[in-house]
This record gives sequence, C-alpha cells and structure tokens, in this order.
Amino acid sequence: MAPVAYDPALLYAYSLLAPRAAARIHAEFPILNTPAGHTALLVVAADLLQSASRGDHPGLIEPLRSLVTSLTQ
Repeated sequence: MAPVAYDPALLYAYSLLAPRAAARIHAEFPILNTPAGHTALLVVAADLLQSASRGDHPGLIEPLRSLVTSLTQ
C-alpha cells in the first residue's frame, strides 16, 4: 500500500531533471499541493534517495534533497 498521491508524486520526482516537464506534472496534479501530496512527495523522495545511495539515478540526489527541504521548511 502506498499513500494517497504516490503515483503522481513518483512521476513528478522522476521528472525533476526536466524542469518544464516537472512544472507541467505539478500543475496537472493539484493533489501534490495538499498535505497528502506533500506526504507522498516525502515518501517518494525517501524511496528514491535510498535507491540513489545504491547508485541508481545519481542525478536526482540534489533535486530530491531540494524538494525535501522545500517541503519541510
């Protein structure tokens, strides 16, 4: 089981290296601007950062860290 908005959060996170695509995805899924969406984004970021620590998608590390910072401040 995954939190509400997990799928759009995952799509958004993987698009962070393409800012125009990320902005469009974020705009198309307004749930990402809700508390549930923020939770999903944090869960996805944690999952992907853990994966990145094993060498997967190293380019996403900094964008994901920035996303986590923006959601937790």
